[in-house]
Amino acid sequence: MPRAARAVLISPVIEHRQPGGSASSLRLAELLAAVSLATDLADDVPYGTTLRDAITVVDFAQLAGLTGDDVSDAYYLALLHHVGCTSAVLPQAKVSGGDDVSARHWYSEADYADRAQLLRLASTRVGREWGLGTRVRAFTGLVTASPAFMAESIVGICEVGARLGERLGAAPNVTEALDQAYARWDGKIFLALPKGEAISRLARLVHVVHIARTFHRAGGTNAADEVIRMRRGGELDPELSDLWLANSAELLERGNTESVWEVAMAAEPRPWREVATSHVDKVSDTLADFVDLKASLAVAHSSHVAELAAAAGGAAGLTGAEVVTLRRAGLVHDLGNVSVPHKVLAKKSPLDRAETDRVRLHPYHTHRVLSVSGPMREIADLAGMHHERPDGSGYHRGLPAAAIPFAARILASAEAYRSMLEPRPWRAALSPGQVADELRREAKEGRLDRRAVDAVLESSGQGGPRRRSERSWPSGLTDREVDVLRMLAGGRSNKEIARDLHVSEATVHTHVINVYGKIGLNTRAGATLFALENDLIQL
Repeated sequence: MPRAARAVLISPVIEHRQPGGSASSLRLAELLAAVSLATDLADDVPYGTTLRDAITVVDFAQLAGLTGDDVSDAYYLALLHHVGCTSAVLPQAKVSGGDDVSARHWYSEADYADRAQLLRLASTRVGREWGLGTRVRAFTGLVTASPAFMAESIVGICEVGARLGERLGAAPNVTEALDQAYARWDGKIFLALPKGEAISRLARLVHVVHIARTFHRAGGTNAADEVIRMRRGGELDPELSDLWLANSAELLERGNTESVWEVAMAAEPRPWREVATSHVDKVSDTLADFVDLKASLAVAHSSHVAELAAAAGGAAGLTGAEVVTLRRAGLVHDLGNVSVPHKVLAKKSPLDRAETDRVRLHPYHTHRVLSVSGPMREIADLAGMHHERPDGSGYHRGLPAAAIPFAARILASAEAYRSMLEPRPWRAALSPGQVADELRREAKEGRLDRRAVDAVLESSGQGGPRRRSERSWPSGLTDREVDVLRMLAGGRSNKEIARDLHVSEATVHTHVINVYGKIGLNTRAGATLFALENDLIQL
């Protein structure tokens, strides 16, 4: 069964339970707040930025006359506002010299209808830590991009954000607003999105807060107010803009706190919404896809690692609860990779010291983001150790063998196995037999645990990924359409797909249109997420 369908069955939202609910339920906000920290990491903004937005959104929503569920929905929307951000990594890399992380940070400040502003950002801000060459490539990429380039990327982010939000437990009003998160009041640029009063009021409200807090972070209240005045009636709802300008100082004050997690949790409107404890599975599944949407050569890496680690844990005698935690840790282990620029992950030549340091910090970021949330803390501890090694040569902490639990050793072996099966820019994929030999060598030399390696190899069957037999594809897709969908998910252009399938580009174009029509989505990002949700990615 596809992962998305499984998640729907196991974790329904328990609507409007009072605080201090049963031991079998969790606060939805505590899980969504962890997701918000992951999007902060992906957007290269200060830790807790989105939590501060959520605090301010509650106050602004009440000031705007919203009550009851609408205020709660505004709060959850603020937490999830950027959850689709990793779905446009390749387009973002094109207009940032390969630094998609920098693109998400700096272009988020832009008025997308102001091309001169975008070009200034490309030439002065985006990718600047990589030197002049990267800024030149960013500028050139933006100049040569098609007129529809930005619109297609943003619409894809909205589409994916809405789908991920639904999986995370967001109410219909919130998912509708996520699908319109970047819609402009004047309707410019993003023609596929609604405009004016047709835009969800929640989306308009959170949009104003996001822009204001972004510029407040950089230049204080005056800078925030100036931008809201400039974009009033263009990008932003004029009535909400006026309301903001009349109350900006007070609205911005409460979010300026050092203990942002505690204040953000307290800001959740009551009665708090709770979910079954099994909702952690849905959150873990969704975070796996949030991470893997960033990958082009290793799509579905996280879910494959999770499945193998869980199977190996069972084979090695872990308890049922330990296997559940191990699977969840496998799903989220690479969360920190959203902080690593595409140009580093896609580099064919050896990494330099600075690039290596960024890669080696990704387990730290995984642990830091997830450990603040109580329901995710045990998972975070395990996931953060997936590159530790018994001989002390691992990272990010270089733990000795005695400090690495057996479950973490299984996760490390499963991650190594799946990584070697996948192609990388600097090497081709290894065969299952070659991977088995390499893992045994690593165990012999003390870098992997021998018992963990044996469990992983036993569970892998030495035969590569499972093959589907005698099955029908979801949404009525044909075998060839599934082939095309997989290549789309891998970042291939229509020309590349045509070459690999030995057909014309026109034929591929027809297949792509048919795929979009059958799955009910409109963007490559949405199609990639559909493939992940329905377990269609194979190596």
